[in-house]
Amino acid sequence: MTEHEDVSPDTGKPISLRDDTPHITPTLTESDTNHMLYLVITAAVFLLIGLLIATALTSGDDDSVSRSELRNAVQEAVGTEVANAQPAPVDDEGGSVNQDELQAMIDEAVGTQVQALVPTNTPIPPTPTRIPNEIAFDDDAFLGPEDAPVVIVEFSDFQCGYCGRWYQETLPQILEAYPEEVKFVYRDFPIFGEASARAAMASECAEEQGSFWEMHNSLFNLLDEPDRRELTDDTLISVAGEIDLDTDAFSECLTSERYMDEVLQDYTAAQSYGFRGTPGFVINGTVYTIGAQSFEVFDQIIQLELAQVDTIS
Repeated sequence: MTEHEDVSPDTGKPISLRDDTPHITPTLTESDTNHMLYLVITAAVFLLIGLLIATALTSGDDDSVSRSELRNAVQEAVGTEVANAQPAPVDDEGGSVNQDELQAMIDEAVGTQVQALVPTNTPIPPTPTRIPNEIAFDDDAFLGPEDAPVVIVEFSDFQCGYCGRWYQETLPQILEAYPEEVKFVYRDFPIFGEASARAAMASECAEEQGSFWEMHNSLFNLLDEPDRRELTDDTLISVAGEIDLDTDAFSECLTSERYMDEVLQDYTAAQSYGFRGTPGFVINGTVYTIGAQSFEVFDQIIQLELAQVDTIS
């Protein structure tokens, strides 16, 4: 089970860094509107599946969740949305699809996805890609000993909810359990548009004043705010003030966009390693597209890496 946010595969650049294209305002027919409604409902189905599986993975309960329990929970959650869906979506031949037919589509989709995505405690095998550590972590900010035997490089986005959860729940456990054995490196993979790219640059600007991790932590903490602030320049400058940075110097750095190349370098590296969503990890040179898994999953990987180090030494 992979828990991550996805990036659109149709471009080699972050959403915020695509070439400008003319803005065309489409004229939507009733058929278009109906079809869009169907797509929205379908997207909601898979979002709910993801949320329920994420809950199952992090519940801490020793009892596994059965396929039938997971399927029933998803169908119940989606049922209300389907009942309220008006007008009905259109089928492939342009005719309307009634609520029973729509429910049948969703039941089939739910069954297929639940079958494939039942939670497991077994780590997903890494891809065969092997990257030298010094290339994987570049010169980015890190926590832990510089010469630690295990290097975990995270590629992340400050607007990614899964990344925020991993920062809040899993990373502290790793650093506490392996204070001398793990070096944690943060790299940018801004897949959610202009705001993500500017937040990434803001963290680099904060590093100029020796406060990368204070900015990193504050930006992820914004995800938990009841009235979540948008990551505008004003918000970023406000956060800089909250962590006692020189806001004039910070503002000048952000406006100059002098770390755009650094952010692009991280983004390009993430794509070259095969990441299509956040978070993604490179652990001792091995690429793991496993997303925001629990401490137990990372603990197994770290133990395997440490065992290899002991064998070599």
